[in-house]
Amino acid sequence: MAEADYVKSSGQDPVPRIFSETNFKFTKPDDFLFQRLTPDGKIIGRDPTLPPEALKRLYEQLVFGRLFDEKATNLSTLREIGTYAPGKGQEAAQVGPVNALEKGDWYVPMYRDSAGMLAFGVPALKLLLYWGGDERGMQVPDDVNMIPLAVPVATQLPHAAGLAMAKRILKEKAVTYVVTGDGGTSKADFHESLNIAGVYDLPVVFGIENNQWALSVKRDAQTASQTIAQKAVAYGFEGILVDGNDVIASHEATKYAVEKARRGGGPTLIEYSTYRMGLHTTAELVSNKLKAPDEVEEWERRNPLVRMEKYLRSRGLLDDKSKDAMIDAVQSRIGEAVASYRATPPASPASIFDYTFAVPTPTLAAERAEAFGVPTEAAAEEPEKLVEGGKPGVNIRNAVNMALREGMLRDKNVVLFGEDVGKNGGVFQVTRGLQDEFGADRVFDTPLAELSIAGIFVGLSIGGLVPVAEFQFDGFTVPAFDQIFSHIARMRNRTRGRFTQRGVIRFPYGAGIKPPELHSESPEAYFAHTPGLKVVIPSTPYDAKGLMSAALKEPDPIIFMEPKKLYDSPKTEVPEQEYSIPIGKAKVVRGGNDVTLVSYGAMMAPTLQAADALQSEKSVSADVIDLRTVSPIDFPTVLASVQKTGRLVIVHEAPRNSGIGAEVAATVAETCLDYLKAPIKRVTGFDIPVPLARLEDYYIPNKERIMKAALGLVNY
Repeated sequence: MAEADYVKSSGQDPVPRIFSETNFKFTKPDDFLFQRLTPDGKIIGRDPTLPPEALKRLYEQLVFGRLFDEKATNLSTLREIGTYAPGKGQEAAQVGPVNALEKGDWYVPMYRDSAGMLAFGVPALKLLLYWGGDERGMQVPDDVNMIPLAVPVATQLPHAAGLAMAKRILKEKAVTYVVTGDGGTSKADFHESLNIAGVYDLPVVFGIENNQWALSVKRDAQTASQTIAQKAVAYGFEGILVDGNDVIASHEATKYAVEKARRGGGPTLIEYSTYRMGLHTTAELVSNKLKAPDEVEEWERRNPLVRMEKYLRSRGLLDDKSKDAMIDAVQSRIGEAVASYRATPPASPASIFDYTFAVPTPTLAAERAEAFGVPTEAAAEEPEKLVEGGKPGVNIRNAVNMALREGMLRDKNVVLFGEDVGKNGGVFQVTRGLQDEFGADRVFDTPLAELSIAGIFVGLSIGGLVPVAEFQFDGFTVPAFDQIFSHIARMRNRTRGRFTQRGVIRFPYGAGIKPPELHSESPEAYFAHTPGLKVVIPSTPYDAKGLMSAALKEPDPIIFMEPKKLYDSPKTEVPEQEYSIPIGKAKVVRGGNDVTLVSYGAMMAPTLQAADALQSEKSVSADVIDLRTVSPIDFPTVLASVQKTGRLVIVHEAPRNSGIGAEVAATVAETCLDYLKAPIKRVTGFDIPVPLARLEDYYIPNKERIMKAALGLVNY
């Protein structure tokens, strides 16, 4: 078929229908720009339905945003606060939209949205504290439904999708409004979030403050689309292009989208065409010099404050006297905020430990006492109650399923989601039957979008649910790590406890089933090294059920790694009644006096095999410890064993470099050196990518390698 055949519009031969920009009938984007106020302040069409007081309030908020922005920029220049991101010129694209929200709605801003946050009810002092380097500035007041600004670009978008999903599941009529800039539309977060919002028809409005520049990169280098608004069409919903320097147009377009979402009409993408008049940030001075003078002059003529002032004057709602009085009042409020900021004493240094977990772990309590001499009560140790008997022939996948089912029966806010977890029951059948029992609102499939699965987790948890997210394989957690590291692990800390991230992220891990590349990883060290996460790895069906039951009740986010090699075997009795195993508590699997073997997860099988062979073949008795939780680690149990045996072998499947074994070895060396009769040994995977199937077995630690290490210590 010739090229001409693809583009002809008539004839009998079937040809592909080719979509292009011409399908949107653009001559130029301005033809589709929604505008209500011209740059000289004249109204287009009828006067807005907003009452006079509301119109004057919009103007006052524009002025408040502008003057606060100028003051904050000045304070940053004088080093009274740190780096600040000015929003000068973008006030109308922030003030108009937030005034379209109702009580109960949620606002998810970006870092340049000072005017919007102030208009939404965030105290100016909070913003000064945040930009001044004080975490207390991120503690949003309880009566303000706002997730604090996020510095990683566009990462807040999937949070909004998850929050909107939570409110719909809970049958609340709330709408979520979220913002990023034109640069953020190049991120995967943007595309995945819009896709998920379209698939689930979520009550969320995506705002794009297109200020024409992403630091030094112009808008036309971000996308070849004539508009950003039209991208909504590809995701199955409406897009609107708005004059973002027109506060009335910005308000009315957002009001339309919010009301539509509240009626069940789904998401909307709104592009607010505006301009960043100031610096990218006060720490970066070069990019602003790249702007052409005539470009800046043109946008100066579109000043959002000037056009609203002219409109109000034309209606007799503003004169010189009322304007001066209003500016004086705004200046007074800003002055009071600055004075309060300057008078705010620094937080206690020891407070840096207060919000990593709901209750400090023993390690954090010890670190705080050592660093600041401040005694801290660690989490009370919960005794483990052994429950005997139960259902026979249960494997790990069945045990996790049992725990999830019990958790969902116990707590109606527990929801399961991920790729193929619904009717399919997950690729390893761990969630089998749960959608049939609990419905598609509580067990639902997602698009293939790991980043957004983790991002949705954030919003679901803030929205009042207990999310359980499944990733199909260990290697698929990598795209999600930004969300896990930057938000899930940090949310309690960065909001000073206002928002937490209760929930579980679970996935199969490890080698041994000979899958394709990047399906056999052991990434526990990445998660264990991340403050704010607890990392759990069971090795038996009994433990899998008890640990998952505990994880669903934990107030902190749990990474739950399931050893895929052990999914089917062993099969043991697992009690059908509910029971929990404390997070952070190791288990002495068998007793011995000659050497301590420490392991977890899939490596417990060869470790126990080695212990049996050491006893039967060499008369060497081994104390075998299953960590079960690799963050926080139960060091007292490990140290007590080493003090008894004087010898330690640590076994894990992950690479040796900076693995869990290194942390155990370092702590033992720091605290039990006088008890050691031989050097500490680690038996681990090698510091290489996991080999493919034919050579995989040479990588995985086995009974022989463990025995060799143990005998070397005994004979040292």
